Amino acid sequence: MRLSRRAAALVIVVAVVAGALAATATPSTSRQQLDSVKYATSFGTFGRDAFVYVAIEKGYFRDAGFDVSVVPGLGTDNARLLASGQIDYSGSETLGNIVGRVSGGFPVKIVAITSQATQAAIATLADSGISTPKALEGKTLADLPASIVIRLFPFYAKRAGIDASKVNIVPGTPQTLPSLLATGRTDAIGQFTVGVPTLVKAAGGRKVKTFKYSQYLKGLLGNAIVTTDERVRTKPDEVRRFTRALLKGLNYAVQNPGESGYILQKHVPLADPIAAANELRILKFFVQNKCTRKYGVGYIDVQKIKSTASIARNAFKTAPFSYQDLYSPAFVKTASCKL
Repeated sequence: MRLSRRAAALVIVVAVVAGALAATATPSTSRQQLDSVKYATSFGTFGRDAFVYVAIEKGYFRDAGFDVSVVPGLGTDNARLLASGQIDYSGSETLGNIVGRVSGGFPVKIVAITSQATQAAIATLADSGISTPKALEGKTLADLPASIVIRLFPFYAKRAGIDASKVNIVPGTPQTLPSLLATGRTDAIGQFTVGVPTLVKAAGGRKVKTFKYSQYLKGLLGNAIVTTDERVRTKPDEVRRFTRALLKGLNYAVQNPGESGYILQKHVPLADPIAAANELRILKFFVQNKCTRKYGVGYIDVQKIKSTASIARNAFKTAPFSYQDLYSPAFVKTASCKL
């Protein structure tokens, strides 16, 4: 009887120790099972980029098997970063990726569309006296040289009746552009239309005027989720899981802008949560519409891919290419949908 009690006690001790070891090992094991990937935003870190942090904070990436790190994007240069393996995915501007693929030779591919129309624009203070695009002549325009606004400016200028040679273009960074405009060190900046709340905040509440590229460049798509051809070919399950998790974060962010603004600030302490929330409220109109209700947020509009490809050919005088090589239909629905 005594031996039986000792044996029972030993069994209990072993079970407790084993349980403790298992509990200790589980978090480490879970971390080891996550795929580590690096994501670049489209251009700097603004409110419109909050959705990637929402996907992190809400556990969408973790549930999909990912440990995601985020770096500020560099506009059209994201295609080069993808091709060189410095990042794994990006939330880049569609036209910039097309040009990167066709003219730069970077094997990048669109797997979902996050903005169903371009947000590209030129912003100026409403009291600057620049009331029309033509009035930019003789003025200074600041932006990152790799920005799609600057890359596409000569073509936009031609359509808008601007003599591009009379506009003084100077370099700026995503972080410094709002202050450059607010302090009058430049007359105008390249900016996405959703960025107006951030510019108003930087300018102390002064009104901001934008000249939207979409006015003259119809059918031009906005931002997309992009990765490499090789990843699409060799890791389709990973691409599918990542895309779904990020789109889930995007959908949540535009539906809950106030909360998402503070999530952005948690991950990017210098971000203004109120301005970020206001950006997301504007972004919602680019993300959700009648067509996305039918085909899902992130769907790829084939007709708009064609029109964006046409703009790329005309604006950048590219070599011939097929629009079908620009995207993969394997991860979201594809369709041609009229609003």
